[in-house]
Amino acid sequence: MMVVGIKNCSTVKKALTWFDNHKIKYEFFDLKKEALDQATLTAWVKKLPNHLTWDMLINKSGMTWRNLTDREKKLGDKKETAIQLIIEKPTVMKRPLVAIDKKVVSLGFDEATFKQLFKK
Repeated sequence: MMVVGIKNCSTVKKALTWFDNHKIKYEFFDLKKEALDQATLTAWVKKLPNHLTWDMLINKSGMTWRNLTDREKKLGDKKETAIQLIIEKPTVMKRPLVAIDKKVVSLGFDEATFKQLFKK
């Protein structure tokens, strides 16, 4: 299982604490230290579960989004350009993203969702 985010994000901290408290192993992918590639993002978008849509990958309430130019914000309006936006500005992505076997299973942190997904 891979958890994608940034260490100082409070929502990511909650998710990592939840996994640690439930002794669930994960690999952490730090968006500030590692770059996401187009192939990975495209694969995630193609395999999103029914309750998630590609536009949910963009965190439009975060500081990164608010600091984008109008031109950059327009990139978030279409699936293909949203992927490019995430590559260029990875912290615009909703965090944490949880992927199992290269499939996204969760975006953000919701304890009830985590309990259901991980049967804890």
